[in-house]
Amino acid sequence: MGSRPPIVSGVRGQENAASRLLIKQGLVSERPVQPVRRGALGEVGNKINAGCLNAVVAGKAQAAKPAVVTKARNLKSCKENAGAKTVRQESVVLSKKILEEAKNKAEAAALITAPEVRKSSLKYPDPDQNSRDDPQMVTEYVEDILEYLRQLEVKFPLKEKLLDSTKITSKMRSTLVNWLVDVHQNFNLELDTLHLCVSLVDRYLQVNKTITKSIYQLVGTASLLLACKYEEIYVPELDDFVYICDNAFTKKQLLQMEIDIVQKLDFRMGWPLSVYFLRRYSKLAVVKPEQHTLAKYILELSLLEYDMVQVKPSLQAAAACCLSIAVMNEVSEPSKVWKPALAYHTKYKYSDLKNVIYQLAQILTKAENAAFQKIPEKYSQPKYSKISLNYKLNGPLLRKLTASPGLNTVVRK
Repeated sequence: MGSRPPIVSGVRGQENAASRLLIKQGLVSERPVQPVRRGALGEVGNKINAGCLNAVVAGKAQAAKPAVVTKARNLKSCKENAGAKTVRQESVVLSKKILEEAKNKAEAAALITAPEVRKSSLKYPDPDQNSRDDPQMVTEYVEDILEYLRQLEVKFPLKEKLLDSTKITSKMRSTLVNWLVDVHQNFNLELDTLHLCVSLVDRYLQVNKTITKSIYQLVGTASLLLACKYEEIYVPELDDFVYICDNAFTKKQLLQMEIDIVQKLDFRMGWPLSVYFLRRYSKLAVVKPEQHTLAKYILELSLLEYDMVQVKPSLQAAAACCLSIAVMNEVSEPSKVWKPALAYHTKYKYSDLKNVIYQLAQILTKAENAAFQKIPEKYSQPKYSKISLNYKLNGPLLRKLTASPGLNTVVRK
């Protein structure tokens, strides 16, 4: 039996340093084969086979000897390789061939797609060019987000005759929306919260036909609570919702209704809203603040209208954007402000908007003398540029649009 290997200190990378030194000095005939205990790794060791080590050393010695090449052998190799191309020559020829094929394909593709390229990238500049470096604008995802919202409004539409087979009338609906606008303003909530609240009320009514007048306000309040939880940073207290309803119901009833709405809507909360689309369209059109405020005013007025329920949010937003620009610019025809670039980015031609624009013009004109005045009063405040009091709302364009017969029927696109 060989002697026990020396104990090596646990210095990192120096486990076998002492053994190598002894072998080099000729004091030990062969390397130890028994693994050395390493404290940090327990019994894990490196077993070295002496036979394998000798074979490796012999191989290294053999590989170190240079190969002897005779003159005759060298001449024979040169003759054999004289006609062969080098790897570099073959790669150059192959690269030229690939480049030539790619060039031909590119030229052919250019002949086919040139009109489309000119139409999209040259005629219509990138609307997000100045906000590419702003991470909050998520410009790399904006088109995907809009496309997803368009798919949602097609997949989950609000039906045209929403209140059929229910005990709720269009007047009761307008009364509730008018009250929700007042509550929304008292709580100082975001505009998105109001639009989402009304959407939740309508969608709940679409799947639950048993709602009566006595609990309709409860449905609206629970929808507002849900919308706050989805859109707001700070949600009003539950007691505040009960108090604002003059204690018409209890907190327990409010929570039970909230649960029922969520379950009936299959836990879907991210519905497409017209204000989502309007912000994008206003950016595309490079509108002025007053024009954007007027468009928001128009969309908020449309929440009161039962006839506007079935119109897609993206279509409402496009029509409101077009009408607000036309009214504030005092043009003779709304079609003059709906440029080809807007039609390209919004996916709506002016012919798609025409009927909805006439409908919105009527809503805007009659708002001054309507029975429900919470929205006009809200937009008469300075922070909304007193847009509901603007003299341009009584201008020739709106008079012309509301006087045109037979063009006020809204159709779903």
